[in-house]
Parts: sequence; C-alpha cells; structure tokens
Amino acid sequence: MSLINRIDDAPTGASVGHTPPRVERTRTIQDVVDDIGFLRNQSELLVNDSQDLHESIGRMHSDGLEQELRSTALRLAQDRLPALLDRLSMLGFSWRDIARVCGVSVPAVRKWRQGESATGENRQRVARAVALCEIAEERYLIDDVAGWLETPVHPEAPLSGLDLMAAERLDLVLRMARDQPGDPERILDEFASDWRVRYRSDVEVFTAADGLRGLRLVGSDS
Repeated sequence: MSLINRIDDAPTGASVGHTPPRVERTRTIQDVVDDIGFLRNQSELLVNDSQDLHESIGRMHSDGLEQELRSTALRLAQDRLPALLDRLSMLGFSWRDIARVCGVSVPAVRKWRQGESATGENRQRVARAVALCEIAEERYLIDDVAGWLETPVHPEAPLSGLDLMAAERLDLVLRMARDQPGDPERILDEFASDWRVRYRSDVEVFTAADGLRGLRLVGSDS
C-alpha cells in the first residue's frame, strides 16, 4: 500500500471521537398503558401492605383494650356487689337487662341487691359489665352507655350491644365503642355470619301514591 493510500485511510479531525446520533423511538399508546399498569401494580402493593399494617395495629389495639377490660374488672370485683349493681342501675340499665347480661334471673339479681352472695363467676360478670361501661364513658366519651347498648347494631337485625354482652362477646362491644360509627356489618359478620338470612324480612314498608305508609311483600308493587 502506498503512503498516499495510508494517508487517505487515516481518520480526519472531524471523525475522531464522533458517534452517530441516537434515534429515540417514538412512544406508543401501548408504552403508556404499560407504564400506567406498572404504577397501578405498585400502588396496589402499597395499598395491600398498608391494609395489612392497619389490621395488625387494630388487632394489637383490641388486645390492649381486652387486657384493660380484664384488669379494670379485677379491680372492680373487689367492691361490694350491691354497689356494682347500683352503678349499673344509675347508668340506666334495667334489672332485667342486668340479669340478661349476667346470664341469671331477675330474682337472683334481687337477692344480690339484698346482700346475698354470688358465685365468683357471676361477680366477675357484673364487674366486667361495669368495667366496659367505664371504658365506653371515659375513653370513648359515650354519654348514654345504656341507651347505646340497647340500640340495634344494624337496622336490618334486631341485635344490640346487650345481646353481644349476653353472649360474652364484650370484645365486639369494645370494638364498636372504639370504631364508632365503624362498620356494623363486620361486627355482625363475626358475631353471627348468617344474620342476613336469619333476620331477613319478607315484608317492607312503602309509601303509597296517596302519601300514606303501608306494608307489602318484598318485590311486590302493590
């Protein structure tokens, strides 16, 4: 090869270190959709993680409330039984409701009021009822505890807080107080999963053309 040919083949100053420009690919609608789908998946993971964390903290809180209920009940159980019954009465509970919550008869409650002794289990039930009322009043600022417990948990089921207490589900009552207004359906789902079927009514209230209210079978037009 001649010297001239070698010189012609040598890179010039304009070509040394020069790279051809990159050609950017035009983004398509599919690219945008894929990006949005990725962000959606990431946000869904964050939502699930936060939901798990929320539920975990909720369980810890419920456990703490139940422990507080037990310790408060142990303290109250040292009081005279007639005094505990009087506190429930002053809160607005009827003797019938107290008897139902404690799982005994009204005459049994009457005997306790007159000074007769009760079993340790029954004394604890009375103390737990008083303790729950204290927590509802002092921590969750429920003024009329008795009225609140007598109110149905859900308009479609004749179940009240007193029913939950009578079934010894004070944990659910505590959750109602903590989460008020909360989600009453979740409370009932845990208490009686078939409540929607058990308490379903075939009759509904409707307003007629003349403005008067009446009853009719569900699904009927007249």
